[in-house]
Amino acid sequence: MRRKDAKCRILAAARSLFFEFGVTAVTTDMLAKAAKTSKMTLYKYFENKEVLLEAVVTQEVARIYEPSKVVVHSQVEYQNMLQSFCINVVNILFDPQIVRFDQLMISQALANKEMSQEHYNRCYLPAIQELSRLIRSGQEKGYLKTTQVPEDIADMLLSSISGLSYTKALFGFSITKDKVEAKVVNILGILFSANDSPGQDLG
Repeated sequence: MRRKDAKCRILAAARSLFFEFGVTAVTTDMLAKAAKTSKMTLYKYFENKEVLLEAVVTQEVARIYEPSKVVVHSQVEYQNMLQSFCINVVNILFDPQIVRFDQLMISQALANKEMSQEHYNRCYLPAIQELSRLIRSGQEKGYLKTTQVPEDIADMLLSSISGLSYTKALFGFSITKDKVEAKVVNILGILFSANDSPGQDLG
C-alpha cells in the first residue's frame, strides 16, 4: 500500500508543479519535496521527467473518455452521450490549471518545438480521435445522418466549441462554464439538424 501511496503522491506533486511552473522549470528536488519522498523513490517509479510527464498527461487524458463509456441503444441516448462527452472535454480544457499549463507550453514552443508538439499529441489528439470514433459509430448506426468524414466533423466541432473562448482563456479572461456548455448544446443542435433535413449536410 505504501508503494501505491508514494506513486500517487509523486503523480499529484508532478501535476501541481508542472501545471504551475512548466516542465522544464521543475527539478527533482522540487518534486521530491512536494511528494514528501526521496529522489531515489522518484527514480524508482519514473526514470526521468519525460516519463513522469507522460504519466501525468495519461491520467488527465483518461478523464476525457468517461462519458463515451456509456452504451447507447437509441438516437436520443447517442445524442445525450455525445453532448456529455463534448461538455466533459470543454470542462477539462477550460480547467484553470490546464489553461495555465497550455500557456506555459506555448511560451516554450519556440525554445522546444518538439516538446510542444508532443504536448499536442498527448493532450489534444486523443480527444479528436475519440470524438472521431464516436461520430463514425453514430454514422454507422444511423444516429447521425451527416456523411462528412468523421475526423473533419470532430475538428469542426472542437474548434467551434472552444474557438475564441479558449483564446480568451489563454489571455487571462474569465470564461463562464455555463456559457461554454450552452455553446456545446447549440453546436450539437446544428450537427443533428442534418437528421431532420434530407439531403442536407454540414458545410
